[in-house]
Amino acid sequence: MTPEELLTLARSDSWADRAQAGRGLSGFVGDPQVDEAVRYLLLNAGDTAVIDATAEALLERGDVAALRLFAYAWRRADGEYADHLSSALSGLFFTLSCGSSADRDGFRSLLHELLADVDVTVRDGAQNLLTRLDWVRFE
Repeated sequence: MTPEELLTLARSDSWADRAQAGRGLSGFVGDPQVDEAVRYLLLNAGDTAVIDATAEALLERGDVAALRLFAYAWRRADGEYADHLSSALSGLFFTLSCGSSADRDGFRSLLHELLADVDVTVRDGAQNLLTRLDWVRFE
């Protein structure tokens, strides 16, 4: 699907459409219009399945543009929404535990890069994610 089609789905009344949009738009993050829609989907008050699908897709992408949006949502989310982001993060930590130390170092490096972001919400989210990463024992 094109970014335009996915942006239309992101505004749908259907949670399944919004979840599909979150998964698909993760491939186009870095564009301001896409980033705005993804932030909305990550903090979606309508359905937590949308949060799950979007967060998992961003973490699978695993680059700085995707992690920037995840860090933003991580800092802004509370309650049940934070629980769903935490679940997605736990899945990534499991994947990292099965990978190499280079994979873990790469993830840590991306978070360190976000500590210099212009958005204080992203910086704070990245710092909190780094703290959480330090709590995990991968060995």
